[in-house]
Amino acid sequence: MIRKFLIAIISITVLTFSACKKDNDTPQDTGKPGPVTITYTIDKNVVSFHAEAENAVSYAWDLGNGETPTGQDVTGTYSFPGDYEVTCTAKGREEDTKGTTTVTVEEGDPDIFNEVNLLLSGYNSETGESEAVWTWVDAPGVFADGPRESSPDTVYFNPIDYSWWQNEGGDIDENALDDEYTFRLNQKMEYVNDFKTAFMVNWAWAAVRGHINGDLPGIWEDVAWEGYNNGQSPFISSWSVEHIENINDTLTFETQIGDKMMPGAYVIHLTNQNSLGMESKGYDYQILKLTQDTLWVRFDNTFPENLADYYNIDDLENEGAAPGDPDESYLKLVRKK
Repeated sequence: MIRKFLIAIISITVLTFSACKKDNDTPQDTGKPGPVTITYTIDKNVVSFHAEAENAVSYAWDLGNGETPTGQDVTGTYSFPGDYEVTCTAKGREEDTKGTTTVTVEEGDPDIFNEVNLLLSGYNSETGESEAVWTWVDAPGVFADGPRESSPDTVYFNPIDYSWWQNEGGDIDENALDDEYTFRLNQKMEYVNDFKTAFMVNWAWAAVRGHINGDLPGIWEDVAWEGYNNGQSPFISSWSVEHIENINDTLTFETQIGDKMMPGAYVIHLTNQNSLGMESKGYDYQILKLTQDTLWVRFDNTFPENLADYYNIDDLENEGAAPGDPDESYLKLVRKK
């Protein structure tokens, strides 16, 4: 009996010691992550990154090319060859820790200087500068907005139908006419939304996203938005253009690029919640027509599901709007002379 009792005491002592040893080996979470280790692999102009940091709760990246993804594993696409400084911020409960590395990309995107990118940016091969600046013009048909009869497989579709109500000229806030939008063809593929002192908003999304303090905006309104890029203009993010093939035999795309009709859809993607022309549901814009002087796009402007939290439901019905209704908008910008 005494022997069994001694064995039990010894077993408890061993278990207690083992538990203490395990706790002592566990890194202490002080609220700040440990050093950040960044590893990566390169496949032509696509780089896959991985980060490690003890006690990190999340990861935020600056890939040096204008892309700022989040997550422990991310991927970046580099349009131009060269050296890029990549920063990963490991976020802790109380503090953050940053790590950096330099990535050398030897192959860029071989199609980066295509006709669409050249027209959008107004790239000057002699100076290496992007010289096109797009802006509003207060003329009939510059902006159109209306419901879709149905939701197609994608918001990008033909035919171009702008038969619904359009602005008549003179009814866009005059402050919006000084807004300027620039696509820079450079290492960071910078997109610049220079909205000067005020930002052009759409009534529904402005309300839902909290751009407006106090009174709700009208259909179009150029207003100061303190929450947008901390109220600082210009707001710089990055851009890219995706070419989408026809989805099926009945849903086909065709886009005017320069003086030619090109098969497929060309879609501008903007990062970091930046917008073109006016805040809307998303940050993708289907190019309908792109020439030396005209940029005409369509974008998804489906009404927010919680729109009734901001507007009286009867007022919405009188305006022909309802929460969640499919809606799309057209925007025509011109190149500043």
